[in-house]
Amino acid sequence: MTTRDVVARDLPYAIAGDRLRIVFQPQIDLRTDRIVALEGLSRWTHETLGPIPPSEFVAVAESIGAIHDLGRFSLAECCRYGRTWHDRGEDLAIAVNVSPLQLATDAFFDDLERQIAVTGMPARNLILEVTEAQKLIDPDALATRLDIVREWGITVSIDDFGTGHSTLERAATLHAGELKLDRSMVAREDRRAIEAAVNAARLSGMRVVAEGVETAGQLDLVREAGCDRAQGYFIARPAPPRVLEEWMADRQRSSRSSTECLDLYDERGARWPSAK
Repeated sequence: MTTRDVVARDLPYAIAGDRLRIVFQPQIDLRTDRIVALEGLSRWTHETLGPIPPSEFVAVAESIGAIHDLGRFSLAECCRYGRTWHDRGEDLAIAVNVSPLQLATDAFFDDLERQIAVTGMPARNLILEVTEAQKLIDPDALATRLDIVREWGITVSIDDFGTGHSTLERAATLHAGELKLDRSMVAREDRRAIEAAVNAARLSGMRVVAEGVETAGQLDLVREAGCDRAQGYFIARPAPPRVLEEWMADRQRSSRSSTECLDLYDERGARWPSAK
């Protein structure tokens, strides 16, 4: 049995058995350096295989139909934590990854409305990041559905721009309010391509987030290119809520560089050995 077969066999049980966790990665406003959003990311440590990369188990979930249960788990956790932070006075947007396969069903929108009602998560603080792995089946019909949730105050974001199916046409069709530049574009440090994407997004009234910022030079580049927000390891690695809360509090108290705290933790929340 291959690793993929094991993942496909065990993933539904892991979701049902509450064995997955959510970690959050901050986004900063490039004009103020203030933390303005947190992206919720699913993590799974298999009992025998160890940590399974999200890129692997999400793809498997889409192929076996488990993406709906996985998405439901992620949405519920993100709304729950989002409401908690809102009640503590943290005005943070929470981004949730959503597969086109989820968006093709009425159940997703019913569950979205239910989670907002049950948790009390402010809809204006919720961002739906439409992932690019799957092609949209009926973009025009989906745009109509997304217009309804936009009226609730939810932001629609197009993830992984510059790869796969993610295009400006797709963003315009879905009336998206945000465009996330793929990490590969940032890694290439292609200023001309980044500026072109920013300018095109501006014409459609979209905010631009640069993902995968891993160096000070890349942070300066995306800021100078006109991006609105940035996310990546140089700013902060994904972390469990408890670790993230400690980091945000420490960052606010000391006004230190964001890399001085959260980069000492791995994605399981365990302390890394000091680089010194």
